[in-house]
Parts: sequence; C-alpha cells; structure tokens
Amino acid sequence: MARIAPTSRQKLSFLIFILIGSFILYLDVTTNSFQNVKNGFKALKISTYFLTREYTIEPIKFFIKFSKNKNDLINENENLKKALDLSYLNNYLISNENIFYKDKEIIKTYADYKFSSSYNIAKLKNIDPNMYKCCDRHRMILEIIESNNYDFIESVVFNDQGIVGQIIDENIFFEVLLLTDISHSLPIRSELNSFFCNAKGSGNADHIQCSYNPLIWTEDIKINQTFYTSGLGGVYPKDIKIGHVSKIKKIDSNENVIEIKLITNPLRSDLFGVLRN
Repeated sequence: MARIAPTSRQKLSFLIFILIGSFILYLDVTTNSFQNVKNGFKALKISTYFLTREYTIEPIKFFIKFSKNKNDLINENENLKKALDLSYLNNYLISNENIFYKDKEIIKTYADYKFSSSYNIAKLKNIDPNMYKCCDRHRMILEIIESNNYDFIESVVFNDQGIVGQIIDENIFFEVLLLTDISHSLPIRSELNSFFCNAKGSGNADHIQCSYNPLIWTEDIKINQTFYTSGLGGVYPKDIKIGHVSKIKKIDSNENVIEIKLITNPLRSDLFGVLRN
C-alpha cells in the first residue's frame, strides 16, 4: 500500500537539512565566510561566458563582417572598372568626334550611366580566346544595355582602342563578326589616299591582310605605314585608324599581300560601344 504521510525519520532528516541550511545562511550573512566561493563562482561564470563568446560567436561575427566587406570591395572595384571603361569609350569617340559624328553634338559622359544618344553600351557575354588566337572563325557575343528595339544589324562595334567588328546577327544577344574573321572584309586606304583595297580577316589574332596587283597599284607600301577605313561599303565610317603594315609578302609578279596589325584587341576589356545606324 502506498505511503501517504512522511515517517518520523523523514521528518527528522528534513528538519536537520533546514537547520544546516539556516546555519550556513547565518554564517554567510554575519561573517561573509562564503564570499570567496561566491566570487570564484562569479569569476567562473564570467570566464565561461567570455571564452564561449570569444571562440564561437566572435569568429562567426568576424567571418560575416569580413565576407560582407570583401563583397563590398569586389562590387566597388567592378563599378569603378565599368566607370573607367566607359570613360575610355567616351574618350575614344570624343577624340574621333569629327569623323564619327560630323553633324552631331559631342558625346557627353554621365556619372549615373545615362548613355549617349549616339551609341549604346554593350557587355561581353562570350568570346573564345583560344579560337581567336588560332582559328579562322572570330566571333563574340554581346549584350546591349538599353537597346530600346533599335536595329543593330551591321552596326559598328568598338572598344577604347578603336573598331573591332560589326554585328551580324540578333537573337537574345548580338553576334559580332570581328575584323580578323576570314569571312570579314574591310575597305581600307593608305595614308596618302592613293591606295585602296578590301582587307580580309587573316584568321590570326590582331591581323588582317590585303592582296593587290603591284602593276595596278604602284604606291610604294612600307613597313609601319598606317592604314585607315576608306568609308566604302557603307558600314564603317571613313578615316578611322585601323593599324600598321607589319609584313609585305610578294606572291608573284601580279600579287603582293600586305599584313596589317590592328590597333585594337577585342580581348582587352568586357565593355564595348555599339554605334547606331
């Protein structure tokens, strides 16, 4: 049968514990005998809290703060690079403003990226540098910012160094035929404006080439001679500097081949300008 009331022995034990506890409390109040114990307990509590915070919470907070600062720095560097590249594009057009825009206002730069009404900014989406350096097909894919439904087919693409090619296809993004692609043809002229030819892409990085009959074109072409766009063909503006003669090869008495090293490199940056038709 279950026991309902405590026994006399249990009552005695309970009374003894009450007396011992009361005695200890009396000693603590009157003599501070347990002050060292209490101080030690408080010190242990504080030390435990400090060590727990120092080796658990603080490293987590530092990692979060470091990651945030690193991301902020990365974003700031990207924004500064974009602003710098944009200023280079504008500087290039401003320096050639009389050629590109004979009847238009000089291009203005806006710090908040409000782009010029004469061209659009485009970001590089894809280019294969290995193919550009080794093969015949030289293309790149661009995303035009704020295209506003313009027709960009055959629009000239440039970077801060000069012309790199023209847009040939439009889908979600825009495909650019580079000057060095073997299917590309660029009408050019010599410095003296007495020699004209259609320079073909060589399939080699940074070079185009032009074949001609020396019996017809008698101008003496020299190494390092500068060539410009002729304006013929209706795609590229006239008198834009293209490059310099790097090599002259004599095939036979009726054919010479000029190799021209371009002043532009499409791998230079990931920001481009697209002239509107």
